[in-house]
Amino acid sequence: MTPISRSRQNTPPAAGGFTLLELLLVLGIIVLAAALVVPNLGGLDARSFTAQLRDLGAQLNYARRNAVVSGQTATILVSSGEAGCNETPEQPLLQHCWTAEGISLAFDADAATAGSRSQRHYYEPTDSVSVRFYPEGGSSGGRLELTLGDTQAWVGIDSFTGRVQVSNEDTP
Repeated sequence: MTPISRSRQNTPPAAGGFTLLELLLVLGIIVLAAALVVPNLGGLDARSFTAQLRDLGAQLNYARRNAVVSGQTATILVSSGEAGCNETPEQPLLQHCWTAEGISLAFDADAATAGSRSQRHYYEPTDSVSVRFYPEGGSSGGRLELTLGDTQAWVGIDSFTGRVQVSNEDTP
């Protein structure tokens, strides 16, 4: 047996635990992580909506370019999640399709140009809209209103030039 010194015998065992500095450091790290994560949680729907808008604009522009380059009319079906992108007897040769889940659509076919902000638009709710782009550069035209919760956006398609304009400003 090894002898135990007298000074060790009388001292109490060391208490396990954390110092105040260590606790404050861990709490500070948790607070910083929460400050970075929490603001990003609330805007997921808005960012998803914005990404879907960019995708819709890209799909419409692709259909427009495809019509001009190929010399054939290009059709794209824009639909809400309920309608889907199934071919119908009216649309047997559907070339492009864009579907969004949870977004409601409304369409104003009387809008002659995409940038006409001076006139009042009357949007009619719909499940899907078929947009045609012609080889000469024109299109069937109109304005789409897309709504997800409290967020709205508009897509204008100029009937003369086929130009696509996506906007999520407060005024259509």
